[in-house]
Amino acid sequence: MRKLVICLAIATVAVSCKKIQAGGNKNTLKLEEGIERYSDDHQGGESHGHEAAAGHGSEHAEKKAQVSIDLNGVALKGFANGMEDSMIKYLKSGQYASATEDGLKNTWYNFDNVNFKTGSANQLEAGSHDQLDNLAKILKAYPDAKIKIGGYTDKTGDEAKNLKLSQERANFIKAELSKLGATAQIVSAEGYGSQFAHVDAKASDSERASDRKMSVRFTK
Repeated sequence: MRKLVICLAIATVAVSCKKIQAGGNKNTLKLEEGIERYSDDHQGGESHGHEAAAGHGSEHAEKKAQVSIDLNGVALKGFANGMEDSMIKYLKSGQYASATEDGLKNTWYNFDNVNFKTGSANQLEAGSHDQLDNLAKILKAYPDAKIKIGGYTDKTGDEAKNLKLSQERANFIKAELSKLGATAQIVSAEGYGSQFAHVDAKASDSERASDRKMSVRFTK
């Protein structure tokens, strides 16, 4: 009888341990799934196909906190070291006046928060016009400054269609800035398709997002 009681006690403890272990594994799995989703939500952000100066651009902007950027006494909302901040710092430095076209052509500024709806060349996601308005204000504050607009895609899909889409998007940005009074300061708009894409077409969509962007550079 005593042996029977001991056996039953051992069996009870074993079952309890098994339940705890199973519960622990289940909770760990949930945590790992949560981390994966969190990482996916923060993938992306876009860098320029040429030599990038700043910004992320274009279809899916990375979520960051905005700061106040001083434009000669006027406060703009943008990202620290983002497009507006970097362009204003450059213009305030006075280097543009003496710069040459060759010296300007490889330094581009990526839009941080101008996002086209997927597959569209004329529909922007909510909030995109704020950065276009900021850029127009910068150009008005420095009327001698001129810019070129560039559009880019990743390596997926038909290249002829990619080139067409990137050109149409560049043209659209030019038209929107023109509506804001910056027509005379926009020298050109060009779509490059996937010419300057770096990420392999077989990579994940979040990785390829770095090749999809809209950018501007100073020109003469």
